[in-house]
Amino acid sequence: MSDALSDEFFAEVGDKYYPQVLEGLEKLAAGEVAPGIEVLARPLHTIKGVTGFMPGFEAASHLTHKVESFLKKLQAGSLPHSADNLSLASYGVNSVFAAIEQIRDLGAPDQGEIDAVCEVLEAATGGAQGGAQAASANCVAREAGPDGPVLRLTCARVHTKAQADQLVGAILALPQTEPVILDLSGVTTFGSSVWEDLTGLAGMWTIRVRGLKGAARETFYAWDLDAVFQLAPEAAATGEALQ
Repeated sequence: MSDALSDEFFAEVGDKYYPQVLEGLEKLAAGEVAPGIEVLARPLHTIKGVTGFMPGFEAASHLTHKVESFLKKLQAGSLPHSADNLSLASYGVNSVFAAIEQIRDLGAPDQGEIDAVCEVLEAATGGAQGGAQAASANCVAREAGPDGPVLRLTCARVHTKAQADQLVGAILALPQTEPVILDLSGVTTFGSSVWEDLTGLAGMWTIRVRGLKGAARETFYAWDLDAVFQLAPEAAATGEALQ
């Protein structure tokens, strides 16, 4: 499989995410469970979000979701930090990257392998969790701006997976040749998990932020996201950069 978006994603996986994952797996192997999972969480969360919107990568996204859920249970202490569970965690993480490599080299992952890994993870946690997340109303309005497309958030609170999926999908639909302006002027709170979903896109799209205020602004700076996302020129001019 080869196109501009997938090639950039594979490069990001090899150059950025895999080294982070290796560090996390080394900590798990040394018994540093909480620090190891914390290191693993960000690259896996980003991979899950990005692959969920790339044609042909859906199975890898599903697998990453299962692995991420297993790690969260370990982190929360609802699963014991036994040698078997830690080995299964490492196996699941490595399976994600194996699936991505299969997509890169063969055009598709081995669905049988993915199903087997998911079944083992579900068995270890006592079965899959039920309940489907209801899709929320559309919260992203696309507008034309003088410096590039503008994505204006129309929801005051942006926290849910459905909202993150809408925003990631809207960015993926845009060309990478122009900066994307993320307008948060109507947003009061913006969840850190949504920012995490966007972080993986920042290396492929130039994402500029404007309209930061209140708790959304506090989250932005608390997570040092000003090192990842640019402020739009008008935002910097009006003093949004001042903390």
